[in-house]
Amino acid sequence: MVLELPIQINNGALDYRSLFTAIGIYAVSFCFIANLWYQHAVIFNEVEKISNGVVVGDLALMFFVSLIPTFTRLMAIDTNSMTVVMYGVLDLVISVLFRRIVKTIIHDKYTDKDDMQKLYNVIYSTAFLESWISYLILIVIGYFFPKFSLILFIIIPVRSFIRHASDNEEFSDVGDLGRRERKAFIELTPSQQRTFRRLAHDYRRKTRSIGNQPDAQKQAWQDFSNQIQEKLHLSAEDAMKWRHQNNQHEHRNQRR
Repeated sequence: MVLELPIQINNGALDYRSLFTAIGIYAVSFCFIANLWYQHAVIFNEVEKISNGVVVGDLALMFFVSLIPTFTRLMAIDTNSMTVVMYGVLDLVISVLFRRIVKTIIHDKYTDKDDMQKLYNVIYSTAFLESWISYLILIVIGYFFPKFSLILFIIIPVRSFIRHASDNEEFSDVGDLGRRERKAFIELTPSQQRTFRRLAHDYRRKTRSIGNQPDAQKQAWQDFSNQIQEKLHLSAEDAMKWRHQNNQHEHRNQRR
């Protein structure tokens, strides 16, 4: 999607205030769309067959997402109850539409409610601030205290963008796991999944700093294996499978 970045020139001089305001609005809009795109990629990784309903729902979702830059600009430039509520309603519509798509995909693939809930946890984690309930609350608050809601509407996508950026690399490795190992990951609680990502990130960083030292690499792997068995109760076989996929991922990156 293309986000317009308007530049104003008055009497031959660039209006820097409007420029930086436009950049700020662009950044907030970008973070919101990037967050949605991240979750979109996660759920469509589960798709085996796309129904017509999902296609129509996805097109409707893209239409409303395309309005985000305009509504963000309106809210930021003219902050009042109406513009803040309009922005909140747009966020709410997008959240409800996306959740509907997620529900359709999950229910088409899984029949067990526990499996469904585990995948919901992977997609949404504990991100209450991104839920439709939080948007509904902010709409009500925005009607009475528009500037307060404006601040939260700006903070939420930026905060979520940072969190998703830190999770993305580790989650992509999990996506490369076999069915058995991936099922083991999905069965972890959201807190345990965050622990897994943190341990995987630490292991990756340590191996990169060690370099080509077989003994040190072996010890780093042993420490990682012991930690995930102790803290997450994952078997050594699952850990070995993750390591194998991780090495393949590293080799692909090196060839690029």
